[in-house]
Amino acid sequence: MKQTVEKWRRYELTIADGPTDGNPFRDVQFTATFEHNNHKVTVDGFYDGNGEYKVRYMPEVEGDYTVTTHSNVAKLNGVTDAFTVTPAESDNHGPVRVSGKTHFAYADGTGYIPFGTTAYAWTVQPEKVQEETLETLKENKFNKIRMLVFPKSYDYNTKEPAVYPFEGKPKVKRGGTDWIFDASDTGFDFTRPVPEYFQNLEHRIDQLDSMGIEADLILFNPYDRWGFARMGMENNLEYLKYVIARLASYKNVWWALANEYDLMDLVGQIPLKDWDRIGQFVHEKDPSQHLESIHNFYDPPQHKDTTKNWYDHTKPWITHVSVQTDNVFLIPKWIEEYQKPVVDDECRYEGNLEFGWGDNSAQGMMDNFWRVILRGGGCTHGETYIDKLDTDRPIWWAHGGKLYGESQKKINFLYDLLQDNGFDWVKPQAISGPTWELAVGSTPDEKKWLVYFGDNQPEFELFSFLPKGKKYSAKLINAWNETIEDFDDEITSDQKFHLPRKPYQAMLLTEE
Repeated sequence: MKQTVEKWRRYELTIADGPTDGNPFRDVQFTATFEHNNHKVTVDGFYDGNGEYKVRYMPEVEGDYTVTTHSNVAKLNGVTDAFTVTPAESDNHGPVRVSGKTHFAYADGTGYIPFGTTAYAWTVQPEKVQEETLETLKENKFNKIRMLVFPKSYDYNTKEPAVYPFEGKPKVKRGGTDWIFDASDTGFDFTRPVPEYFQNLEHRIDQLDSMGIEADLILFNPYDRWGFARMGMENNLEYLKYVIARLASYKNVWWALANEYDLMDLVGQIPLKDWDRIGQFVHEKDPSQHLESIHNFYDPPQHKDTTKNWYDHTKPWITHVSVQTDNVFLIPKWIEEYQKPVVDDECRYEGNLEFGWGDNSAQGMMDNFWRVILRGGGCTHGETYIDKLDTDRPIWWAHGGKLYGESQKKINFLYDLLQDNGFDWVKPQAISGPTWELAVGSTPDEKKWLVYFGDNQPEFELFSFLPKGKKYSAKLINAWNETIEDFDDEITSDQKFHLPRKPYQAMLLTEE
């Protein structure tokens, strides 16, 4: 009986008892061609250990498909298969894609606004911590998580992973912050991935997908004491080929080329000149054309033409702007200049670390979310609480585990507010003059508006930016207290109204 695969789910062909001698990861060439209605696409296969070779594909069109393999090994060459792609079920919206140039939607048209969080190295933690991470995610409304392929070496990240991504072990023992070194002999063979490591990674990505969470997968990062950031271009591209062959069929994967790519140049890892080649390679190798971004270390410029080591986000393989900044007022400017979605993926974490990026208050984290989302961007949360000096307790930003802060509850409240009021995406509303500090967004049809005051506490207000001649009923919202109350006054563009003076208020306006 012919196999069936749901649209946007994963097809997999496995050939067992293949060659194991030599170096199967490099010596064996293995691809497959998928054909549907005279349309052909050829994708890379990969070696999964124990003599097993696999090829995967995410079909996006219903109907009948044939598969034919190609290899320099007779046993793997000319193997054929066929399958039928069936319609997507109601809970399967497909991969997230750019929609209308400056925002996102799922492939079936369902709206998507990035409400992200950060747990960089959660998949290399002990099993208990990985399971705790998934439970924490289930309790919250995050629909994207920033996560690394490789382990992370940094303050509070000093433990060795149980399994490494490549064969070998560290030749020189280094501390968590010792990631500037000569990597001429690391003790690892970068030509031999460890399938067990990547099997766990993809298992966790699958679990995220079942929860409706996108895996914003960071392919390179500078915080490395093992040499994985210093493999050289040839090994970098072979590693990317392997990862893409394994993971491009997962509909919830996003490619983040690097975390703080410009820092990697500064410390002698991957030079700035290499990122165009890396970005193009990922784009060319991915048959499913997942979202692709790159993330900065240095403060971004206020204008795209005043750059210093600021990646050119107009490159065609960059689908959206992933930025590190707490200057959230610039989000609409970048959306307009690049004509691409903008996600503020690091705008300071709620926590109590000694670093400025990790000592934001819960109110500050919540405030950034409101300001970024209502200005038309996506936003990413992070938490960096330690319970004592040199704690062994997992820290969410790096290890996952549990959340101990308050901002995630307020972020959940904002998420539900948007969902309940038809904000498939937020249309940013440019305002100027005395109300420039407000964050204002509307539904795409402008029937509903959401206005956020932040820590400003006006007693009288005038929404002169509203369309003239229209009247709105209103609800008064307290973002911190998570309350929604009816507001007595009718709102227009030319009448002042009275407000109670409290921080973190917002107003939801509905056209009458």
